[in-house]
Amino acid sequence: MQSLNQSVKRVLGTGSVYSIPPYQRQYQWTEELWQSLIHDVLMIETAPDAEPPHWLGILLLTTDETVRFPDDDSLSNYSVIDGQQRLVTLVIWLSALYHHAKDTGEEINFEISKIAKVHAQKVDQIPLKIVLENLWLDKRYEKFAVSQVVQAYHYFRFVLWLGEDALLEEQSLKVPKFDIPEFGESVQQNWSKYLTSKKAEGLKRGKPVEVQKLIEATRNRLMVFTLIHEPRIDEPQAVIFDTLNGNRTPLEPLDHVRNSIFVRLQSDVATKLYDEHWEPAEVLLRDLKLKRQNPGVNFLYDYVISKGEKKRQGTINKARGAAHFNKMTKNLKDQELADFLKDDVTVGMATWPVVVRQRDSIRMHGTDIELDNSILESLSTIRELSSGPANPLVLHYLTARVKGLMNDKDLLARLSLIENYLVRLIMSNEPLSPLRSKMMEICSFLEGRLDEITLGEALKRNGWVSDKILEKDFEKRTMYEEAGPSALGAIFRGIEIQMSGTGANKFRVAKDEYTIEHIYPRKSGKWENDLGNWKTDTKKMANYLDTLGNLTVVTQEHNSKVGNKPLADKQKFPTIVGSSAPLRLHDDWLNVKQWTEKEIQARSRSLLHFAFRRWPDLPA
Repeated sequence: MQSLNQSVKRVLGTGSVYSIPPYQRQYQWTEELWQSLIHDVLMIETAPDAEPPHWLGILLLTTDETVRFPDDDSLSNYSVIDGQQRLVTLVIWLSALYHHAKDTGEEINFEISKIAKVHAQKVDQIPLKIVLENLWLDKRYEKFAVSQVVQAYHYFRFVLWLGEDALLEEQSLKVPKFDIPEFGESVQQNWSKYLTSKKAEGLKRGKPVEVQKLIEATRNRLMVFTLIHEPRIDEPQAVIFDTLNGNRTPLEPLDHVRNSIFVRLQSDVATKLYDEHWEPAEVLLRDLKLKRQNPGVNFLYDYVISKGEKKRQGTINKARGAAHFNKMTKNLKDQELADFLKDDVTVGMATWPVVVRQRDSIRMHGTDIELDNSILESLSTIRELSSGPANPLVLHYLTARVKGLMNDKDLLARLSLIENYLVRLIMSNEPLSPLRSKMMEICSFLEGRLDEITLGEALKRNGWVSDKILEKDFEKRTMYEEAGPSALGAIFRGIEIQMSGTGANKFRVAKDEYTIEHIYPRKSGKWENDLGNWKTDTKKMANYLDTLGNLTVVTQEHNSKVGNKPLADKQKFPTIVGSSAPLRLHDDWLNVKQWTEKEIQARSRSLLHFAFRRWPDLPA
């Protein structure tokens, strides 16, 4: 086989034609892979020119002359044995860039009609034509809207319309359903409406993209390793394709890290380190049961961020955790590498299960390191508040505690500050979608330091919300949809602890336990007579439905039995353990004679007062 390492510009040059053999699957890439490509392009576009090009993968071709593009016999024809998903995605992406530039009036030095021709699978041929010719909004082709090719194009166009912040996201975005607009409307108008809906989850438009730079980065700084199959001497195409795509277990990022480390160590040192340190820690990781998460992948991601690598490597990509790790350790050799493995990496591996609240103790050398209950409670609260993005920061301090660099009192102080930071972000309705990026910046600023002053400064630099900002119109601020039940439960628990002190009910909002309840319910039909007597109405009350003052914590039993009933019925329900529970959170609303927007506003301010006492502001 011939081999070439080529830029995308060279691969998709005008002199080539690519045909997808009929035995291959149709186009199947989805949002996660689309966003990964987008993120890679932006990262390589913003990287210094001295940085090496980004390797995109392998393209395996054959020059079988029986495969020819229907309308042009003069071009070099290739049959794609492997890599068609990547190839088709690049064509869709470049088409989206080209048409976005045309729609926004940006002048670019690129013509989509002059790239290589791709003869896709039969089912994908018309959808690819729709994409290349910008016919996606043509009613004649409406039935092809379900095609994954058109869906990919729609995804790319929406993300480009959102702007640079959306391109930076590592996780796929929730995009609006693709519907061809009715007469008189534009797809951009539909997208604008979508951004105001609850489904958008904090998405907003940012700085417009610079299409020419993205095109140049895609074509010139993304590399594809191309192998040319020779039919006369190599195995048949179908055999090679089946070999490449058959049932096999690919290496995971943690496998790559392990291999890259131990191959650099002397044999006897490597064996001892593996047996005594690496294997026990890896077993703990692989035994974790995390929903829709690969523990090895997620640990590497959190670990590299915790080491402050954002400052040295730019935004950390979850899909390239092994590459980030190898870059971080490339200058470590011999004993230095062995010590780093023993004293830092495996310590992080053993600690991470506690960070993600799958264990309450840290197992090192066959012994469990127990943690104080107050530390475990704070770890759980942080997990409930952030659902994962705060892991690297927690890992930074918890591993320091394991290594003897910090005592329990100092660790709890740092965790409380992180908890405080998250609570304030949530209560201010700041979107948490960029929280992972903020954590990268915070860890970079820390550069391994553990003192409380530096952490406070890092939090200030990355969106700390002051009392003054929180107080402004707090009683009008909706919380229910924005925060979610888990985070709200953590906030209410902190307020309850502040109210009750020692012996407080440290409830958890979870299935079959406690839940978040609206005092004035969403279905308000049974309240209309009372509202009239109280000289208010559903329209006024709707403005305060999801504010903190109208929310509380009850058991699932309480919610199911009296959830939509009038205030008097809710107040009569027994406040005993197993029902609504005797929480101080209920003292105010259980004893009022009416529940209007005025009482809700007053309760919001009261709860905020206790929140300030629980989570005090940083000094100015």
